[in-house]
Amino acid sequence: MKNFENLAVFLGLFVCIIELDGSIISSGLIDNYRQNRKLLEIGVYYETKCPDSKRFLINQITSAQEKFSSVVDFTLIPFGKANYTRDSINSDWNFMCQHGPDECYGNIIHNCLIQERPNFVDHFPFISCTMENIMINFEAQALECAMKHSVDYEKLKQCAKSTIGNNLLYQAGEKTHSLDPKLNYVPWITVNNLHTNEIQKTAEANLTYFICSELKDTITFSFCPRNGSISIYGCNSFFVMFLITFFKFLVDFY
Repeated sequence: MKNFENLAVFLGLFVCIIELDGSIISSGLIDNYRQNRKLLEIGVYYETKCPDSKRFLINQITSAQEKFSSVVDFTLIPFGKANYTRDSINSDWNFMCQHGPDECYGNIIHNCLIQERPNFVDHFPFISCTMENIMINFEAQALECAMKHSVDYEKLKQCAKSTIGNNLLYQAGEKTHSLDPKLNYVPWITVNNLHTNEIQKTAEANLTYFICSELKDTITFSFCPRNGSISIYGCNSFFVMFLITFFKFLVDFY
């Protein structure tokens, strides 16, 4: 009887390892890597002075981008619920932001940095830093963050005060206003250019869990639940047990 118990444990652990090996990387993921594509594109439409935007960027994206940077492409669009007009076809745009002129200025600075450093990992540290304290003047926070993250803030200011910066914020506004369904809340979250209430609710509540759920049939990470309970880490932790049980089974059997 003891032999059968050991055999059952052995087979269970063996199946766990076989399933693990087959679930880590699927052929679809390999194809995406070969074509230099990310598996998910997550767009975040936000405002620099918005408390909900702050919470999402700092509490959710910071953690998620560290975990999923190899397979998820994060895109930030700083504009939110702003509007714009201009006096003539040759004049700069005038922007009206939900939280006032300081937010418009922050939105332009963020757009200028994103243009200067298009790689997400290069611009996100400064952006998230400037949103840590949204109650103070944007520039006061930005100057501190620029020193911390080696950003040439004078260059960003020149961009923000120029026609280039004005046009960058206008382009962010055009992209925001072209959303379907229309943005009525920030942060507004899209996945592969799609927005639904379910995406918004789940991703905003727990972005890591949401991404794990979206990728569960393609790739598995150690921090993602598998079949509701078992993770890669959990399965791998059985490997030593697998060896011990295997040899114990052989000894008992013979």
